[in-house]
Amino acid sequence: MASSDMASEVEKGYPSCSYSSTRTGESSKTVNTDGTPSESFRTVSNVKRRILEMLHSFKSVQLRWGRNGDPALQRHGRMSPTKIRKLEDFPTGFPKLACFLNSDDAFMVYRRFGSIYARLILRKQDEMSRIEATLQGMDKTDEADGNDEYLMSHIVDENREDIPTAWPESRTELMNKLEKKALDYAELLLKAHQLKSLTQPSSREYRNVLHFMENGGGQLTEEESGFIYEKEDLVTLRPGREHAWLDGIIEQTLQIFRCRLLRFFFCSKETRAKTEDPNIHYYDRTRISVCATMIIMTIILILLIVPIWLLYRFSVTGSLATSPDSIAVILVFTLFFSVVLSTFTKAKRHEILAASAG
Repeated sequence: MASSDMASEVEKGYPSCSYSSTRTGESSKTVNTDGTPSESFRTVSNVKRRILEMLHSFKSVQLRWGRNGDPALQRHGRMSPTKIRKLEDFPTGFPKLACFLNSDDAFMVYRRFGSIYARLILRKQDEMSRIEATLQGMDKTDEADGNDEYLMSHIVDENREDIPTAWPESRTELMNKLEKKALDYAELLLKAHQLKSLTQPSSREYRNVLHFMENGGGQLTEEESGFIYEKEDLVTLRPGREHAWLDGIIEQTLQIFRCRLLRFFFCSKETRAKTEDPNIHYYDRTRISVCATMIIMTIILILLIVPIWLLYRFSVTGSLATSPDSIAVILVFTLFFSVVLSTFTKAKRHEILAASAG
């Protein structure tokens, strides 16, 4: 019986395995005296069979679903190609302009409508001021008539029946109206503050979008393309970074020194597939960020190593550590370190002072 089970498992493709429970001084008994399999052998065979069945089922699921677990994303064990939105695939007009603005963080330039928000805020502010003046007039009327109980309790005021005829409405109705106006005013004020906190596009980002629209990229009507000339009212949705200007310098350098080697290092396969226009270049933001980080690290290493090396040279040549040259070296590199902190980071004044003093 045992040999037939093992043979059937080998025929099914299961790996063959052996089990031994030999102890010192006694041999394992796989059959009873009457020739039937022992209970321990049956238990081991059942456990082994279940393990092999689990392995076989797991292998079948893995072959069906693939390593990533989604059959929709698997084609013969490979990932489906990434979909890239090319500018040439969109018709001229708003579709192509929308694709261009969404193709890179530096191109996401839109109007803030600051003057419109200011007008709306002023209107809400005037409405609340008039309601506030009416409320103050009600309070003074009750005070002059000696109706102090209405000013001391909201419950009594809400159940009031003798409302003066000069009042346009009850104080409770006026307070409800004021509450709604105040909430609308606060929401509008906060939205305006959020829009105002957005960063304005740099000159390079603005020129890129302007040149695309003026050179037939968008081909909108004169009236609908006029938003791009409202430069003072434009904002960018690009996430703010501490050294974004350094990224711009790197991109300008890449555009000046165009070669295959630089495009290989700074352009990924996805960015190269976004357009076939030779005048539009897309660069991988992650790679540019890594390059900017390496530049900053190099500057930091120079600030740490060069002054130490200069002071060491002064000590070797016999100059004293308190000589004017040593003091000048410390002063210059400390000043340069402060400039680097204020330029490459968003550190506050007291943080720069503490770092320079340290």
